[in-house]
Amino acid sequence: MIGGILGVLLTFWLLAHTDQISGLLLIIYLAALGLYAFSIFCGRLLLTDKYLRGLNLSILNQALQVASFAMFGYAFMYVAGARLLGEMTIDHGITFGLNFSLTSSWRIYVDSDDKSINLAINFVAIYLVFFADKLLTFVRNEKADYEEEKKLSSATPDHQDE
Repeated sequence: MIGGILGVLLTFWLLAHTDQISGLLLIIYLAALGLYAFSIFCGRLLLTDKYLRGLNLSILNQALQVASFAMFGYAFMYVAGARLLGEMTIDHGITFGLNFSLTSSWRIYVDSDDKSINLAINFVAIYLVFFADKLLTFVRNEKADYEEEKKLSSATPDHQDE
């Protein structure tokens, strides 16, 4: 939720510092706001009795943050919170890098002048997908065990031993 809130604030700040907003630029800003709103929604669900749905949607939210790219004037990167990016950039040579940050960020380009190639993997998002999946499996198993115990304890025997 915190990453989503920071992302919304960042997007509004960028919007306020944009001189001219075209139709396409407005769509890009709305897409970024939508992604961060989705992150906030996922976090909110995790704090309610709908946490199973929240875990499922959080896995989707984190999966959207795993890979990012920029190539041929197009780019997509979405991070709601922490990131540890392993990056490869091809411009006038190939460079590799590791980028760590605790802030939300996004990059969406459509037909930009930047023709460099950048591919990145967010290791924090990979870990969170893995962790949320394990937690979801654990909660489902615990819920199934509880339902089984409840069913067994409520069953009355047909006859009792004397």
